[in-house]
Amino acid sequence: MDLDKLSKHVKAGEITEINLVSVEGGSYVIHGVMDGQSHAISSPDGKVLHVASVEEARKCLSSTEEVPLFIVHPVVYDEMVGQPHSTAEAPREPIPFRSAH
Repeated sequence: MDLDKLSKHVKAGEITEINLVSVEGGSYVIHGVMDGQSHAISSPDGKVLHVASVEEARKCLSSTEEVPLFIVHPVVYDEMVGQPHSTAEAPREPIPFRSAH
């Protein structure tokens, strides 16, 4: 799903939340949650859209109506050493959809 489709799904009330998922290398991937499933947002060339910061993600989402927005930090270290996860979900925190500027 690209940003235009994401915006249309949000407007239709089909997107329950948007997650900024932290990935290796310090970037984020934007995911829209629809029907309980997470969908990565794609760039115009069809590849997964990576953004360098929360502010860049907010710029990409500027034409989208507000829905709950979360920053998600998967626990990669547990996977690397083969330890069980302490929680079923990756740690996530709600963040403001729009910046205060």
